[in-house]
Amino acid sequence: MTPAIYLNSATLMTTPTQDLLEIARKAGYAGIEARAERLLKDAAEVRATAEVARPNEVLSLNGVPLTLRPDGQMNREVLDADLQPRLHLCKEIQTGYLLAIPPRAPGLAPQQAIPGTREALELARDRAAAMGIRIAFEFLGFADCPINTPELAAETVGGIDGIELVLDSCHWHASGSPSLRGFPVGRLILVHLNDAPAKPLQEVEDADRLLPGDGVIRLSDLVGELESGGYSGSWSLETFNPSYWMEDPRAVADRGLAAMARILK
Repeated sequence: MTPAIYLNSATLMTTPTQDLLEIARKAGYAGIEARAERLLKDAAEVRATAEVARPNEVLSLNGVPLTLRPDGQMNREVLDADLQPRLHLCKEIQTGYLLAIPPRAPGLAPQQAIPGTREALELARDRAAAMGIRIAFEFLGFADCPINTPELAAETVGGIDGIELVLDSCHWHASGSPSLRGFPVGRLILVHLNDAPAKPLQEVEDADRLLPGDGVIRLSDLVGELESGGYSGSWSLETFNPSYWMEDPRAVADRGLAAMARILK
C-alpha cells in the first residue's frame, strides 16, 4: 500500500497556506501540515485556508510548547495563552491534530522535566478533546531539551491515554540515532522525514534540515526499524531551511516527494 505523504508548511515557509494546499494537490501529496507562525498573525490567510481545505487534508498544526518553570513545574499561564488560539485555528482549518513539543530548557534534567511535561500534556489533551482535537507529542533531539530521545519520549507519555506521538528524523539523528527498541511505535501517527548535513550533533538545528537523501542521516535504518516495529502510518516532508524558501515552491515540493518515494519504496 502506498504510504500517505504530507507536505509540511515549514518546508516552504514563505508560501501562504492556501497556496501550499494547491501545490500539494498538484504534486501528489495527501495533504499538508500547517504552521501556526503564519496563521496566528494573519486572519485573512486563515479564512482563505478554511475556504479551500477539504476534510482531512490539513493533517496537523504545529507545535504548542509545553512550557515549564525553572523548577520543572508546568507553567499553566503560558500554556493556556499558547494553547487556546492554536486550538481555535485547528477548528477553523479542520485539522484533527495539534502537535505539542517539550521545552528547550538548558540545565533542566529529564527527571525534573518529565512530571511537569506529563501534566501539561494531560491539560492540553483535555482542552483539545473538548473541541474534537487530538494531541500528538514530538520530542526534540537537541542537547538543551531535557526530553530529547525516543526513550525519554516514551517515558513521558507512558500511562497517559489519548496522547499520540510524532517522530522527526532530524531529532532522532541529533539525539544520537538510538535504537527505537521500546519506543511505542503503536502510538506513532506521523514521521517527519528529512536529512541533516555532516556537522557535530550538538550543533544540528531545525534550520539545517535538508530534503531526504541530501545529508548524512541513516534514513533507511530508521524507516526499516519503524516498519519492522509495525509502523504503517503517515509521513511528512518537513524541513525548516531558508534556502528552500527562495526556490520555486512547486519545484521543491516535487523534489521532496520524489526523494520520499525513493526512501519509502
